[in-house]
Amino acid sequence: MTLSFRPHHFLCTLGFQGKGYSPPFVENYRNIVSALEENPDLSVRIVYYGDSICSACPQEINDVCTQEDKVSLLDQRHADILFLTVGEVLTWRHVKTRIKNNMTLEAFHKACEGCSWKSLGTCEAALRALRGTDEETAPS
Repeated sequence: MTLSFRPHHFLCTLGFQGKGYSPPFVENYRNIVSALEENPDLSVRIVYYGDSICSACPQEINDVCTQEDKVSLLDQRHADILFLTVGEVLTWRHVKTRIKNNMTLEAFHKACEGCSWKSLGTCEAALRALRGTDEETAPS
């Protein structure tokens, strides 16, 4: 099995806390997170359109996100920082290594600028835990 992921969803997945747009969205996302935790060698394919997470999102209408302009910008920033290319297939274990090695807290604040979920702090906390760091944040 291979999951599809938009680049910005990697950090969202690390920080997932069971919140979301709707109960079906949360259930779908919880299932994805569980699958990745149970099998860190599960494959994920990089896409720039509706992915495995988006499939249950009420903001996706006819396979198009109603926030596509904002989401595309988030995807591009994350892809640049994590050196991701469309169609690339990685294991979840490898994704986490890329995040740990490339996503500093400063880069996180730039990459996630404009994300409505950022203020919850769960993604930043997950990034800090993954990096095992007390490095200072530099919010933009």
